[in-house]
Amino acid sequence: MDYIKMLREDNDLSDLLCDVCDIEILPECKTPEDEFGHLTYSIPGKTFARTGSGSEYILLEDGSVGFWGSEGECGRIADNLDDFFEFMVNCPYWMDYLDENEYQDMEGLGEFAKEIFEEHAENAQDIDFNLPEAQQELANRLGIERKEDVADILMRFYHCTKREPRLISTYTENDGSTHSGTGSMFDR
Repeated sequence: MDYIKMLREDNDLSDLLCDVCDIEILPECKTPEDEFGHLTYSIPGKTFARTGSGSEYILLEDGSVGFWGSEGECGRIADNLDDFFEFMVNCPYWMDYLDENEYQDMEGLGEFAKEIFEEHAENAQDIDFNLPEAQQELANRLGIERKEDVADILMRFYHCTKREPRLISTYTENDGSTHSGTGSMFDR
């Protein structure tokens, strides 16, 4: 399914994605952030979405999805757009799931994920937003199954962040020195 096209054509659906997942689909793909020519990436791609903080989701040339964070995080997060949207819909606030120790067993990971989601749902109630209801509506409208246990989705995410080649960003200073990440979202 062409989720990007669907979201570009339906403003209400796009707003719902932003409300639930903090993802704004761009009207058209653009060149990823380059910090005024200082930032390069190990895998070419095009930015198709961003977060409220300015972080970007990049469709890489191999069809996988990468993330560049406004704080310098960078790495692959999904093997394709279908996996990306399933991950985002089922695991909003996904950066809170970046505790590698929790990925040692499926049952523990499922409990960890449930606790994080419940905490976010409670916080959303403080601003009169029903996160589970909005998440279910988003899943229904996109045709994505909303899962109670997201451990399998998180394990796919985890393995994707670790596979080679990694999406690595390199920042080049004015003096020519460089700084590169590891390409894994778990190495923060």
